[in-house]
Amino acid sequence: MIGANDFGVFFNPKDFGTPAILHLSSGNKHVVGIYKNPQQTAKLKGGGFVEGNNASLLLPDSDAAWLNIRDCVTVAGSEWQLVKQPVPEGSGLTRVYLGVKDAKQSTKPAIRY
Repeated sequence: MIGANDFGVFFNPKDFGTPAILHLSSGNKHVVGIYKNPQQTAKLKGGGFVEGNNASLLLPDSDAAWLNIRDCVTVAGSEWQLVKQPVPEGSGLTRVYLGVKDAKQSTKPAIRY
């Protein structure tokens, strides 16, 4: 059975890990996560392609604890913005959904709750 202490193998940049920078209000935090790139496509033999899902970054819970919606993340040389609150997966890992960062976007939600 895989335990929380075994995640280091998966997050190693020599294996599946990708270095990332979390741009937090308290300062930048360098982490390693498992990056799912939406630009990766699978070409079909008969023509066409299948696009990937939304961009995301899988992080240990401890690294994702301070992230909030609209925070910025730099991963694989691209700047992203969190498009929704990080989602704990219940296994000691948290999925962070990323959207394209645009300097014209507001850093505050348009809808008040």
